[in-house]
Amino acid sequence: METKAVSRWKRIFQFIVLCFGGNIGYVVYMRSAYYDAYLEAFTMTNQEFGVLFSVYGTMTIFAYFFGGVIADKFSARKLMSFSLVSTGLLNIWFGTFPSYKIALLIYALMGITTTLTFWSALMKVTRQFGRSINGESTAFGGLEGGRAISQMLIGTLLAFIFGRFVSMSTGLRTIIFMYGGLLILLGVLTWMIFKGDSEDETASETSLQLLKECIKNPSIWLMAFMVMGCYSAGSTMSGYASKVAISGFGATAAAAAYIGLFDSYFKPFGAFAGGVLGDKFGSSKALMISVGAVAVSCIIIAVFSGSGTGLVFFMIVFALAMVFNGAMRGQYFAPIKEAKISMAISGTAIGLISTIGYLPDVFISPIVGSILDNNEPNVALKYLYLMLAGFAVFAVIMAFLFRLINKKNIQELSEERKLAKAAK
Repeated sequence: METKAVSRWKRIFQFIVLCFGGNIGYVVYMRSAYYDAYLEAFTMTNQEFGVLFSVYGTMTIFAYFFGGVIADKFSARKLMSFSLVSTGLLNIWFGTFPSYKIALLIYALMGITTTLTFWSALMKVTRQFGRSINGESTAFGGLEGGRAISQMLIGTLLAFIFGRFVSMSTGLRTIIFMYGGLLILLGVLTWMIFKGDSEDETASETSLQLLKECIKNPSIWLMAFMVMGCYSAGSTMSGYASKVAISGFGATAAAAAYIGLFDSYFKPFGAFAGGVLGDKFGSSKALMISVGAVAVSCIIIAVFSGSGTGLVFFMIVFALAMVFNGAMRGQYFAPIKEAKISMAISGTAIGLISTIGYLPDVFISPIVGSILDNNEPNVALKYLYLMLAGFAVFAVIMAFLFRLINKKNIQELSEERKLAKAAK
């Protein structure tokens, strides 16, 4: 029988593993720091690189949808362990620099292993952690912040190792192999430390009933569109950071690799703060304010890119944008409480939200690649960041509508927070 102290430390360790797994599991997004190295190693054009991610994104769309139902019916421990190990093995295969067609196949398979058996299970376990500390926004923000810290620690170390190589291709292969090994290790740890846990809550309804219940809920659709706008703006903004730093503000390739990690350096501040503010003032409000700030940041970068403005200016604006990006990302799924979605169907709800919300993975990269290939660099970057600002404004509108139809629920939660505060 575990003592309270042992149980507490076990939970902390579990959450740390979730954070590292939740970051490294999405190793495909390391492109933000090694964009040019990928192009060199695989002799790809910008558009071909975009298609690679489009294939990954297409597979995730189907996987998110069915993965939500799976998360409500099967053990999270088994699902997450399998995902981490299989993604690690696929990553090692990718590190052998196979042909472009094989690379497309690997990314398609990783689209399955990082979503079908992983994402919704990860989010559901995080929500369970939030319930245990009476703060779901804090738990989601903590996960996002922890993921960013793990990215900062691992990413900075590997960026340093990458810089020791004369050949970008050789350095990239080493980094990819190391990521693969870490994923396999995390998969084994997940299997070991979640053994014996009885925290999985499975639904009694059939899969079809779960889907029907979620599809009929307008709040779930509004959350999906909120995530779509937020993800399109925030993820693309950080994903092309090194490209913008080089083409728009004159950074060197080495400096751009570190700027590409600003997402992980500054996002934790926003994620943790956003989680606390979300539990204090409302998760949808915290999300709406943060994505609005991201929209303003995108417009500023679009205006000053290629204008001769110094790199330091860009670094400051981008750093602030990543703080707000962290707050925004940490609250993606936190409004699920304001919509009064039960825990038993939260996996299915998150799966449906993710299917719509991450749909930009299918079309954003090819569009951006086409913009970069067919326009003068500075003009292309202006088009890109104004487009991202538009997505962010769209998310603000969706958040406003969500708060409008859930006004009563939000007021009730606000009263509960006031009573809980007064009782302390």
